[in-house]
Amino acid sequence: MRAFRWKPVDVGRARAVYLATAFGRELRIARVAAGLTQAQLAQLAHVSQPEASGAERGAVGISLSARCRLAAACGHELGWRLYPTSTVRLRDSGQLGIAQAIATAADSSWAIRLEAPIGPGDLRAADMLLSGSGEILHVEIERAIVDLQAQLRSAQLKRQELARTDDRPVRLVIAVPDTRASRRRLAPFHELIERTLPIPSRLIWRAIQQGDAVGGDGILFVGAVRRDRSPRE
Repeated sequence: MRAFRWKPVDVGRARAVYLATAFGRELRIARVAAGLTQAQLAQLAHVSQPEASGAERGAVGISLSARCRLAAACGHELGWRLYPTSTVRLRDSGQLGIAQAIATAADSSWAIRLEAPIGPGDLRAADMLLSGSGEILHVEIERAIVDLQAQLRSAQLKRQELARTDDRPVRLVIAVPDTRASRRRLAPFHELIERTLPIPSRLIWRAIQQGDAVGGDGILFVGAVRRDRSPRE
């Protein structure tokens, strides 16, 4: 029998119900603590009383704007944050092509794993691990540079956990498509890259192709795959 696998849409719906219920419970407590009736709360928040009632009952369909106004009317502020729970599969995120290009170019001395678990009880995964005799390359694949500092920090936290379970140095490699858009996005972070990701792409490629140690962290630009099956550096 195949194991049941929750789909992201199902997980998202279940989480929405949970958060709406939690919001309703906290909203009611905040309203009572503020000495407001439900009608007064609705008036202050510029929503209808049925909408305020629905929010307190945990209705999912209340808009974010209405929720923020209801919270503000009670003297509170609604906050949102994203917390990592699991890693999107490489195939689902479109990163698999970059991973395959790296694996194709890699010397046979590297032991390669895709979507490698960070550790026991940790739902995160490293996009790619290349394990050699002297070091481990932890490759995080970023198809788009949206916020380099945040993306780098997330990768560094993963690398930190990986390093706890192995005596070999764990080198962080951020792999990005070799496009003008990627280089343009990275340009403003020249100083940050020199400080935290100093190993140039050409040296990382050479180490991967020859089975040598990289010796540090860096950014790897991954281009198209040539007919000889080696990715363009």
